[in-house]
Amino acid sequence: MVRVRSRSSCRVSMRSQGPLPARSNPCRAWSTSNLSEPFMVPPIRFATERLDVSPWDELLDDAGARPGFVATLIDLLAPEVTRYLPPAWQIERKPEDMDGWIAARRAASAVACVNERQGGALAGLLVTRPGSEDDALIVGYLFGTAYWQRGFATELVRGVIGWATQNGYARLEAGVVSENAASAAVLVKTGFTRAGVTGDGVDAYRLDIGSG
Repeated sequence: MVRVRSRSSCRVSMRSQGPLPARSNPCRAWSTSNLSEPFMVPPIRFATERLDVSPWDELLDDAGARPGFVATLIDLLAPEVTRYLPPAWQIERKPEDMDGWIAARRAASAVACVNERQGGALAGLLVTRPGSEDDALIVGYLFGTAYWQRGFATELVRGVIGWATQNGYARLEAGVVSENAASAAVLVKTGFTRAGVTGDGVDAYRLDIGSG
């Protein structure tokens, strides 16, 4: 898993065909920021060669689509996918608990669906929130196990970089637990550099992308 940096620390997140050891899992990145802070991030919408990214609000606010989407979320958020994510993402995946969990996530971050362009299946989630400065963005993401080790993490991060550049951000912030060498490699591959260790022991990464 990779974590995206918080305001006082760092995060971008991802996780495998497998299960693989945490150190070998490149498909998750996550921030460790204070989840009770208010946020303001513009809706994220972009496409890459194999992925479509759009706000999950569009499905959650559609009374007809919401039940099916919530069921898909429950399947996506398997223990092996969320194992190394912050405590708020450790859920029992009970349908009766999902409304409260979703409301808490919506209050804390901007969340987007990461769908396969071919077929439209939900592959993962992208989570963003304001970074340590006004022009910085904390990024986190996860992928379902079927999408591990197939280059989707790298493709998504590159898409986020392009979107952030077009929207005036100057820096992306992320973090990786030290055991997850593969996730760190994804960040380095996409241009991030290690910026130290956060207060909660997560390796912090950052990417300066300019202000457009």
